[in-house]
Amino acid sequence: MILICFTVFQSSAAMAQNRVNLNLKPVAFDLNTVENQLTEMMADWGETAFDVDDALVRHVSYFIKYYAVQNVDKSNNIIRRSEKYLYDIKKIFRKYSIAEDVAFALPFVESGFNPGALSNAGAFGMFQFLDTTAVHYGLKIGENGLDERTDYQKSAEACAKYLRDNRRVFGSTVLSLASYHHGTRMVTDVLLNCGDDPGRQFGPIFKNSLLGPFSREYVPQCLAASLIYRYLKQNRLAMLSVPGFESKTLQAQTPVKPLKKMIPTLYKLNPDLEHAASIYPYASSNGYVLMTKIGYSSLTAEMIRTYPDWAKNPKPHPSGSTEVKGLPKTIHYVVQTHNDLSGIADIFGTSVKALKFSNRFLVKQGVHPGDVIEIKGMAPTTLAFDGKSTVCDTPRALVTQEDEILETFCKRVVKTIRADCSSSRWQMGANLTPALIYYWNYDVLGNIQPDTPLEGGMNLRIYSDYRWHKTAAGSQAPPATPEALDYRYNPSVPTG
Repeated sequence: MILICFTVFQSSAAMAQNRVNLNLKPVAFDLNTVENQLTEMMADWGETAFDVDDALVRHVSYFIKYYAVQNVDKSNNIIRRSEKYLYDIKKIFRKYSIAEDVAFALPFVESGFNPGALSNAGAFGMFQFLDTTAVHYGLKIGENGLDERTDYQKSAEACAKYLRDNRRVFGSTVLSLASYHHGTRMVTDVLLNCGDDPGRQFGPIFKNSLLGPFSREYVPQCLAASLIYRYLKQNRLAMLSVPGFESKTLQAQTPVKPLKKMIPTLYKLNPDLEHAASIYPYASSNGYVLMTKIGYSSLTAEMIRTYPDWAKNPKPHPSGSTEVKGLPKTIHYVVQTHNDLSGIADIFGTSVKALKFSNRFLVKQGVHPGDVIEIKGMAPTTLAFDGKSTVCDTPRALVTQEDEILETFCKRVVKTIRADCSSSRWQMGANLTPALIYYWNYDVLGNIQPDTPLEGGMNLRIYSDYRWHKTAAGSQAPPATPEALDYRYNPSVPTG
């Protein structure tokens, strides 16, 4: 397996050093890992109309290698640039139920998050709209230099609508991405032109003669960028590590066998070639980038999302009873800083062995802040809520107010939770602190201080430590029935 970086925090003192010894799950572009990650991501997207086949895995693996090794400096520049825009773009995409992976990947591939990008074909702006499509989706282009394609928020809204519309047409997020580059009519023609081939697999689509080289490479590029975004987010990294490497760019469709004789580690360095008869010279990278050597690198301190002193090590405590009768279910608990498995087991009255049995990944990689783990046999569940959530039974818009500081916002949220739950059949954990809220929203809040005035209308993500149904937990009432509890009020927490 090819590892782009090694590296989980061992000590706070190490963070001050230029080089940090970490034990973090690495970016990998071996075929098995990429296939597993693609399958997981497709499931998260609710993708049912597009298969993860060998061709898709191979080409996505290539572009992960291209972005994370050969072109890593450019990728890191784009990642840094994205921080200025991504919060707003994700918020807009969420309105149309478009995954935040796509909110990152599409402008990454289209323009490198450049609001003034202009293509040779006349596509303009961060989302690279042609003028006719832009006007169709509500963007204004007129005299005196007016061109709303340069407005990244309005363009993001138009892009999200386009993806939503084409997802309705094809029943597929992947094919809606393809339509963004090729157009709805072209995707339809390609699917019809696949003949006896399944049509919803990537192999027949990639080989289809109706598509030019840039068009057939677009979907693998977007999926590779999506997986890189998920890696950064899951591991709380500000950028990718920068390995040393040596490579050659091959312009012709070279057979693989002679290359294997010349480079014994060919498949280890270029796993996308493992089942290929010849290399494919990608138009997007001006040929096939062949890795001949990769020197692994550690992460540096600047690559890790660090927290200011005031926000380090928030210490949560359990907020309520875990004695539940009448409705055994599964808790989805968000692991917080200072949690360990034995502590979590004590809080919820279970065992470390039971936690590992229910969460097999814990056996190999342990538990880290932000992980979502399952705890079997209980009714409460951790609740994630934000600006459009229900607190107990009451809809609430818990967003920041203009010039409000984080401490004030935290107190207001806690007060709201306790007030709304006082007369509700549900009870929610309200053991919140400014440090915890900051920890969950670092990518939005940046390097602020406790008294930094916030913008109004910020939609921050908050986790109650868990919640439970009062009737199910109470000792006086009889055991509750599923009908009485109404499962709509017992959601599982999303991992994103």
